[in-house]
Amino acid sequence: MLLLLPPSEAKSTGGDGPPVDCDALVAPRLGATRRRVLTEVAGVSADEGAAAAALKLPPAVVEAALEANRSAATSPTRPALDRYTGVVYAGLDVPSMGPDVRGLAERSVLVFSGLFGIVRGSDLVPDYRVPVSATLPALGPLTPVWRAALRDAMPAVLRTSFAVDLRSTDYAGMWPPTGPLRHQVLGVRVLSPRPSGPPRVVSHFSKHGKGVLARALLEKAAAGAVPEDVDDVAAVATGLGWQVVQRRVTGGVPALDVVLPG
Repeated sequence: MLLLLPPSEAKSTGGDGPPVDCDALVAPRLGATRRRVLTEVAGVSADEGAAAAALKLPPAVVEAALEANRSAATSPTRPALDRYTGVVYAGLDVPSMGPDVRGLAERSVLVFSGLFGIVRGSDLVPDYRVPVSATLPALGPLTPVWRAALRDAMPAVLRTSFAVDLRSTDYAGMWPPTGPLRHQVLGVRVLSPRPSGPPRVVSHFSKHGKGVLARALLEKAAAGAVPEDVDDVAAVATGLGWQVVQRRVTGGVPALDVVLPG
């Protein structure tokens, strides 16, 4: 089982690992594209005005974000599971994982990244702030850059694994599964109920719920019952006290909606 997660803009700083090795991350064939993006990000980050617009940075984070981006190729690294600290990762709660669950997360979590394309949970990455919605002067919008690169890389990463897709819309756009892989990748939406009308995505609660679900799936797998299909994932969500609705998307591919408690 693999878990496809979005990154978080919030990240821990520092680290004690060596500078990032773009060829040592998961999917080494992405190395050349990673270096191009890394170089371009460092260059644009030298110009605060241009970078803030290109990288869509909120004013409150511009200074720290650009400093991190300028030094991303040489700064200390730490495992991706420890680098990302946003709402999804608060729900995942990596610091409280036992060694079996942590080891499985290091192997099973794939984080989609505007700077690196994808990283595995154990991959050593620096601090940075590069949303995939960014547009860089020499490369243009990042989403099509990564979509082209990931189209060739992802089949070798997934192979025959069942994957649970918990990405947000922006990061799902980096790699939409095609062909037979569509039947290996289960898209999951995490919804919140409303007093009237159908459940809908509420960003904060959806993100946190994705982290909680990912944690529950890892714990299930670490206990020896690896989720292998939509029914297994639905059972884990039901065990959390959530409502589940199985649905079909184009081509009859299964998908799952989970509804958080009110």
